[in-house]
Amino acid sequence: MTTEAASRLCSACGLCCNGVLFHTVRILPEDSVAELSALGLKLKRKKGERWLLQPCPAYRDCQCTIYEQRPQRCRLFECRQLQQVAADEITEDAALQTIHEARKQVARVETLMAQCGETNPKRPLAKRYEKLTAEPLDPSSETAELRRQLDVSMGELENLLQTKFRVK
Repeated sequence: MTTEAASRLCSACGLCCNGVLFHTVRILPEDSVAELSALGLKLKRKKGERWLLQPCPAYRDCQCTIYEQRPQRCRLFECRQLQQVAADEITEDAALQTIHEARKQVARVETLMAQCGETNPKRPLAKRYEKLTAEPLDPSSETAELRRQLDVSMGELENLLQTKFRVK
């Protein structure tokens, strides 16, 4: 796969940066914590390891604003769509269509979350969903139907992410 094709696919997608595919990115030993912090990344430490929480603050307008200095883990990651295009298993157009479908499903989930009262875009999508669905709900309320739709939509999105984007 050409660098240009990967760039087009990644620019159209961003699911590995925007908190949809992952909720954290592990910082590897070869990354400079000081340099990443200077670039505006807020790194967390847990059990001796450094982590970048998602959504990545350097991801804006479908672009990585620190692309040349991004963490090593970001450089190494290739989603299943990139892998399949590189292996000539699918075309770039097919990958773009899958990306479009995923982004459409994300928008549906986010709309339903907002209708249910969850509006914090600074947290990963799955964490926002977990928090929202952990709250007790009156089954006779209008929100109950929205929550049912949200559960279905989130299940469909998770299935798509698992089968088309996440790497085993």
